[in-house]
Amino acid sequence: MGVRILKKVFFLIAIFIVCSFADDIIATTSNGSTVILHDNGRWEYYQNNAKIRDVRPTAIPEDAKYEISIKYESVDRLKKDVRMAMEADFATEEEIKDSLRKVPKGGIIYFQVPTKQIKKGFVRDLIYSVYDTGKNPIFTERASDDQATASEDSGVSNLMVVPIYARPKAKVMKAKVVSETGRQTLEFDIPVK
Repeated sequence: MGVRILKKVFFLIAIFIVCSFADDIIATTSNGSTVILHDNGRWEYYQNNAKIRDVRPTAIPEDAKYEISIKYESVDRLKKDVRMAMEADFATEEEIKDSLRKVPKGGIIYFQVPTKQIKKGFVRDLIYSVYDTGKNPIFTERASDDQATASEDSGVSNLMVVPIYARPKAKVMKAKVVSETGRQTLEFDIPVK
């Protein structure tokens, strides 16, 4: 008698589990990927498909997560900072004007990362690109994150500092960071002030 009750309980649990997942549908996309379609509109890659790499944020190890940001300083801001610094050093007006001529006409773009994310022995090689108008970049350079320098902001390091020597033609410039090892690309819009 005890075995029969146990079988009924097991059967009821099995029915409950099947019913709770009944609204999810496993489907194949046009490119051959297998996905799970949930009844609430979400979808995710099917985990048992060997052809699919799990790209959900929860599947990415903490050491592999990387938070890159962009900081833009306009030419007006740079000129103001240069003038203030030189006036504090009691520079003559001619010295100030000479230094202001050297300020990049398009400003400076900083690719930044929290300093705590730079780890010795876990070096990332990244390609940095900046686009003004068109498909061709006005700046491209490859560098590793172990070459990062301290910034003026606390806890933040500059991965790459890009002076823009010509006035931007677009109101919004584009920037891209590509990691070839992880096959990851980050794209940014940079409003030009």
